Amino acid sequence: MPRPSFREVKVNRREFMAAAAVVGAATTLAGCTQQSAGLARQTTGPSDSLRVGISDAAYKKARQRAAVLVDKMTLSEKIAQTGFSELRFPVGTAPAIKRLGLPVYNYYAGEALHGLVRSGPVTSFPVPLALACSWNPMLALRVYETVSDEARAYNKKDNAGLSFYSPQTLNLHRDPRWGRCQEAPGEDPCLAGTWAVNVVKGMQGDNPNYLKTTACAKHFICNNTENDRHTVSASVDARSFWEYYTRAYRACVINGDVFTVMSAYNSINGIPCSADHFLLTTLLRNRWGFRGYVTSDCDAVNNIFNTHHYVPTLPQAVALAMQAGCDLNCGKVMPRYLGAAVGEELVSEADISRAVTRLLTVRVLLGELDPPTRVPYANISFNVVDSPAHRSVALQAARESIVLLKNVNNFLPLQKSQLKTVAVIGPMAGQCHLGGYSGSPFVKISPYDGIAEALGVKIPDAAARKPRPKSGQPVVVFKPGCSELGPKDETMFAEAVDAAKNADVVIMVCGVGEKVDSEGQDRTDIKLTGVQHELIQACYQANPKTVLVISSNNTVAVNWEQEHLPAIVSAIFAGQAQGTAIADVLFGAYNPGGKTCCTWYKSVDQLPNFHDYDISNGRTYMYFEGQPLYPFGYGLSYTTFRIGDLQLDSKELSETKAVKISCTVENTGALAGAEVVQLYIAAPKSPVKRPIKELVGFQRVELQPGESRK
Repeated sequence: MPRPSFREVKVNRREFMAAAAVVGAATTLAGCTQQSAGLARQTTGPSDSLRVGISDAAYKKARQRAAVLVDKMTLSEKIAQTGFSELRFPVGTAPAIKRLGLPVYNYYAGEALHGLVRSGPVTSFPVPLALACSWNPMLALRVYETVSDEARAYNKKDNAGLSFYSPQTLNLHRDPRWGRCQEAPGEDPCLAGTWAVNVVKGMQGDNPNYLKTTACAKHFICNNTENDRHTVSASVDARSFWEYYTRAYRACVINGDVFTVMSAYNSINGIPCSADHFLLTTLLRNRWGFRGYVTSDCDAVNNIFNTHHYVPTLPQAVALAMQAGCDLNCGKVMPRYLGAAVGEELVSEADISRAVTRLLTVRVLLGELDPPTRVPYANISFNVVDSPAHRSVALQAARESIVLLKNVNNFLPLQKSQLKTVAVIGPMAGQCHLGGYSGSPFVKISPYDGIAEALGVKIPDAAARKPRPKSGQPVVVFKPGCSELGPKDETMFAEAVDAAKNADVVIMVCGVGEKVDSEGQDRTDIKLTGVQHELIQACYQANPKTVLVISSNNTVAVNWEQEHLPAIVSAIFAGQAQGTAIADVLFGAYNPGGKTCCTWYKSVDQLPNFHDYDISNGRTYMYFEGQPLYPFGYGLSYTTFRIGDLQLDSKELSETKAVKISCTVENTGALAGAEVVQLYIAAPKSPVKRPIKELVGFQRVELQPGESRK
């Protein structure tokens, strides 16, 4: 008998609520505290005292101003605001209404997933899957304050727009085959929700009267396959929906006050997300108190009719979307067919007015209709773009994103003084791979460039890769050995193995990129592609002093490598400064403190069916009972830590009284470093299947040698 859907039953959340209350008042752990406290609130969003940005008073005033403007519009003028007249740049343009003093507006200023997606100057940061490995929410805040600074600067310079369709992607890393895993801040809703709230704060600012930009939480919801995303219906049980898939979105709305949510392409339990009144109104607005506007994913409203075949006509599709709570259509369908829908009495003018009022409210809050002198963000200078300060944030973000996965007998860090020849080998070494939704920064440091620079080798021609070592400096030899995807080239392969044989140490840089998995393209396997595994093995056999750097947009199964190589470093695409950060870790200028933000599996054989959305069927660390390659929350350091003195201020736990938990962390090694304290709970015995363990709090702690902190 199939389990009822979340629309059909009320989920018994007593155990879940009680467990979440553990960290409701915990001051010693930064992660999930706001989110967990928010879980106890019913129906409406946070009170004004809990707002992180726009005050209720400013919001009400902006909504009133927007309503006055909408009342003066004709029906056709309103309809024109609900979508884009053209699907080319500027893709998100809504027309001006000169008689009302309403300028043209770009509702799609672009993407800001890990930096502005535009040509330079611009600053590019690690992809979210890498950034979240820092387990440092304050880093998220700094990074996205930097991104929104650059957005404001470009808007002042050339009216580029302030409404973005990212960040944050909150379809989590539940399955490494998903093509957009690089966009997600890991697999865990506690980590992802805490992370995303700070991303939103960084993008939207903290001013009570004005938004800095609008961030977008996407793709709402259960959009975790790419190859069939326009046609698939995700079958989701109630417990998975409430306890896993909704939580990060809920945190973004309640604790982050995000002002844009994007409805997904897919259906969920047979209803297209962009036409689902329960999702877009009952849940998002009535229960969570969402104050912004809902935009569809691009052409998702068209999909209600064209791919999901949920209704027989396009006027019915646009009417259904608007009545469900979709205010803005990324595409041309709403502006084209809403007039017909009104004529057929499928939707009312009042419905359209409500949607346009929501859209204009946000424009008022962005300060678009006020003098720049009144808007605190309007005068951010273009000098901040790609500034030394922003480049410094990019480097720090890259460093904190790196995870040390293996280090036998302190193989790392490498001692420069002992090296005469270093072989850098692998198809990912010679390029600075930025990942999906990336801009074109002026600074792009590849792993090879970073390693060579760290060793004092000048690269006069980066394309030719012909280093000129100074007298007495190590020689750095670069041989790719193979391509990311292609068949074995015997000459390239042999040159790489020969270079490995004659080197003091071999640094392999391997991984996968957008050729393997990306938006619109899932992968079927999680191994390294092409002949990369063969190349690693051959180089190791030629020289066992071989370290693997995984420069990749996603996790990969490196089972043989984990068994044989002395050291492995995860450097998921870490932005424009990735090469410098990788070299800093390899040669000891930076002590890695990152932790995995998702489970690394040994093979696809350990995974359930790709389209199985029941999280309890072995998904994520919470329910996976096998032996992973690397577990969630795992990462090594060049120093050592001791965690002890665990204290609970009460032995009783209820829905209303929290338990405060504390511990002491001590750096017992010889180097400064960072440890991530992670608090997990396990539910008592229950007839209902519960997680093996569940993250409810975390805090990254930076300590000097011998230093301890409670």
